[in-house]
Amino acid sequence: EKEMAAVIAAQLRAIGLEPTLIGASPERPNVVATLQGAANSGKTLALNGHMDTVMPSKQWTLDPFGATIVGNRLYGLGVLDMKASLAVFIYAAKALLEAGITLGGDLLLTFAVDEEPGGASPYGTNYLLDHGLTATTAIVAEPGLDNVTIGHRGGYRFKITVRGEAAHTGSLQWERRELGKNAIAAMGDVITALRDLEIPSQPAAAFPGRKSVFTFPTLIQGGATINTVPEECIAYGDSRLMPGNTEAQLEGLIRERLDRIEGLDYSLDKLLFVPAVQIATDEPIVQILKGRTQEIAGITPTTEGCGPWNDGWMFISRGIPAICGFGPAGAGVHAADEYVELDSFIATTRIFVRAIIDYLGVAE
Repeated sequence: EKEMAAVIAAQLRAIGLEPTLIGASPERPNVVATLQGAANSGKTLALNGHMDTVMPSKQWTLDPFGATIVGNRLYGLGVLDMKASLAVFIYAAKALLEAGITLGGDLLLTFAVDEEPGGASPYGTNYLLDHGLTATTAIVAEPGLDNVTIGHRGGYRFKITVRGEAAHTGSLQWERRELGKNAIAAMGDVITALRDLEIPSQPAAAFPGRKSVFTFPTLIQGGATINTVPEECIAYGDSRLMPGNTEAQLEGLIRERLDRIEGLDYSLDKLLFVPAVQIATDEPIVQILKGRTQEIAGITPTTEGCGPWNDGWMFISRGIPAICGFGPAGAGVHAADEYVELDSFIATTRIFVRAIIDYLGVAE
């Protein structure tokens, strides 16, 4: 991320902007640059994207770091998720500067760290918003032109630890059940108790036909050696949430079932909570992006929420309407041979330029 921030900052300086590097650590700085407007519109538009990527799949057939162009596709790790969108920000700002356009409000370009590990980091977009960044609307430019994403589902990830008592499996005390309690077997009772747990969910306009989903276990760890009664077993779970679901609600549903198990010694730890969020389809930025996409790319995008969450909730939970995904098209996100379609990259840049002008206006 430090090297990526340096590359982005250099590109921003090359087009005439003055980027600021800000973060909890100088090794992981976020990058912020402002294209100053005339401030007569009372509006500020933030473009937001993350600089980090996942690790490359072992199934790549091309060099994941090669930036290989084949036909209309540029292949590379993170090129779609989401370096292409970050480049769109810079080229859109460059186009506005070269055209001599003074916007009616400020355009903020924000490049964040640490989104991929869970979309709930205190070091990236959250850090910027906690340290003075604000806007009247935002676009989180996750890939895809076919949907102007008006929200995302949330999530609650958790860990359950079951404690037993260690004993040698060859000992007389274990044979007589005077010593030892199998934590893995007790975790089996936990799994049975939570198997059919359903999370209440209300229909939401942004998520037609979707519901909250509880998945447990997704990962289990337990035991030390084959000849020892396991004294501890840990299991992890993942819940996908609809608007209205809360952290307290999820914890209550889990504890209600586990507290019925006689003699169970357990602890429940939250690993992550992200609220589900949505904005209205009549928000100006939604209608602007939809109209400009039809005009420029010949695509009539839908307006729905997405399943995986991203940094969009950080804006929306602070009262800033945010698009939770709109950017260049391609394929292979978090998979092998990730690519961006180059004509889509160009079209997206044109859409962003027009949308920025439409939203912020032009100084008179």
